[in-house]
Amino acid sequence: MTRLGPGRALAGASTQKLLTAAAALAVLGAQHRFETRAVTSAPLRNGTLEGDLTIVGGGDPVLTTSSAPSTATAPNTALPALADAIVHAGVQRIDGALVADDSRYDRARAVPDWKPNYVSEGDVGALGALIVNGGRGDDGIAAADPALDTVEQLASLLAARGVTISAGAIDPGRGSASGERELASVESPPLGQIVEQMLTVSNDETAELLAREVGRVRGGTGTTAAGTHAIVAVLSSLGVPVGGVVLHDGSGLAPDDRITCASLLAAVALGNQPRFSAIVRGLPVAGESGTLASRFVGTALAGRLRAKTGHIDGVVGLAGVIEAAGSAGHAPRDVPVRFAFLANGNFSTTEGETLQDEIAEAIGDYLDAPSPRDLVPAPR
Repeated sequence: MTRLGPGRALAGASTQKLLTAAAALAVLGAQHRFETRAVTSAPLRNGTLEGDLTIVGGGDPVLTTSSAPSTATAPNTALPALADAIVHAGVQRIDGALVADDSRYDRARAVPDWKPNYVSEGDVGALGALIVNGGRGDDGIAAADPALDTVEQLASLLAARGVTISAGAIDPGRGSASGERELASVESPPLGQIVEQMLTVSNDETAELLAREVGRVRGGTGTTAAGTHAIVAVLSSLGVPVGGVVLHDGSGLAPDDRITCASLLAAVALGNQPRFSAIVRGLPVAGESGTLASRFVGTALAGRLRAKTGHIDGVVGLAGVIEAAGSAGHAPRDVPVRFAFLANGNFSTTEGETLQDEIAEAIGDYLDAPSPRDLVPAPR
């Protein structure tokens, strides 16, 4: 295998989410919350809304209908809470339609550079500013129209609360009129929690929506292209090396993405700053959490290795930190130690994971080895 320096640009797969996370935290702030709003220009009289109610998507990547244990402990925004808020506002009947507005971002539901099976096999849901359940339908596959799916789900929730909607749920493919007043809204958890979850479980959908939001805030348009351009610019302003970095998406699924070990190391280092601390908190822990929950179990790295994994066809990566062993019987080296590893080539998923294991174990062995002063007595 050819060994290259830290500045060589390679595909990084999901390790690239570290760069997206850093840019999103820098631009939006760890306390930022996404808001989904219900607005109207129609009068509300005696419980009847005399016109349409429009649901305006705010780019919330964790809006969900589910309260199942698998999602209840993860950061999520409950769509049923929006239904409750609409009822609380006094709405008992809607004489118009429940209308979807996902105009905050463009309506491209996937990234052109992706392999088609990423969407068709459910690796990532449909993209948009108004999505629910990760942009997926009940079958776990990307929804054909995620905005329409969201308002249909909300319509069902409202019906269960006794609200009738005369014209049903629709997606006209346009934004709402200016000047409409807000009847109800629901906010997401803080961005810091969302970033943590994105890194821990390697959530592609969240990474893509964060990229579009960064693009909207910094570039004026909620597109993937604007987002990736803005991410590189923001990283550069933070002191992250961006030479050779070329992004086609926010998640790392695009095979033509190019990042460097130097950029990953710098992104991990940012996690030592309070405003970027979600990066370190979100790193999967060997043998304990996320994409490393079943890896390194019972080894010396369990509980010590915290790292973002990455893997697509012919690409593997690992970037994070390894903590001190703490009880080796000799003076410890200065730790934790940050590291980044990328490899591109013709290898299988299993072979890629073996490379990850070998790199992490080699670094761990180096850290645990006695220092020279412990091996050689000091001169008298």
